[in-house]
Amino acid sequence: MKKNLINNLLYVMQRLRDPHYGCPWDKKQTLETIIPYTIEEVYEVAEQVYNKDYLQLKDELGDLLFQVVYLTQIAKEKKKFDFDSVVETITEKMIMRHPHVFSNKKFKNMNEFKNWWEKSKNKKNKGILDDIPHTYPAMLKSNKIQKKVSGVGFDYISNSQAIDKIIEEARELKKEIQNKNKKKIKEELGDLLFSCLDVSRKLKLNPEVILSNANKKFTKRWKFIEKEVKKQKMDFKKIDLNKFNKLWNLSKKIN
Repeated sequence: MKKNLINNLLYVMQRLRDPHYGCPWDKKQTLETIIPYTIEEVYEVAEQVYNKDYLQLKDELGDLLFQVVYLTQIAKEKKKFDFDSVVETITEKMIMRHPHVFSNKKFKNMNEFKNWWEKSKNKKNKGILDDIPHTYPAMLKSNKIQKKVSGVGFDYISNSQAIDKIIEEARELKKEIQNKNKKKIKEELGDLLFSCLDVSRKLKLNPEVILSNANKKFTKRWKFIEKEVKKQKMDFKKIDLNKFNKLWNLSKKIN
């Protein structure tokens, strides 16, 4: 990256926050108020990655970079750190965590490297789950938990065993629904979702991507149903389940 380009961006951010001449909205922001926008930008980047829209992705990556600059500027004003120190820290960290690239350390296989990576992140010898942020979305957090415990051997031997766990949890949920035990229903439903995510991990598939694709597929099929209902001049409120199923099955042939 050309130094003057990033300096221009840092200047824009500093100017926006200038106490006398800056933007009234930007001057009022804090680390806490900016974080929701930062999270939004991450999701917008992900959307364009899934869409393979590289022109829009470039734009969204710029927005995300601006969020990093924004948070750093506020920290600089608090005399905590500046943008250069952020860049230095991540550069040093990545070099340190890749000794097989930047020095002469050798790893026998990927598992040995992964174990070394986790140990390098856990220098304070904390519990393996202690460094997972509480603010993670639940699905991402489940995936992180499962990866970490599997890394120390707490894992199913086969994919079939992981799927059997889904079947077991589904039966337990069905039992509690029959018993009308609301507390247990919530607990067993959580266990079922957790087990489904574990199968995704076992299959080395990203659950966020898998669920995103399922959402898109469902949406396409539902839009087809809406189109058919409109074409046939039907009233949604008067359509019974059998008719819905026929329309759904027809949508599956098309989408």
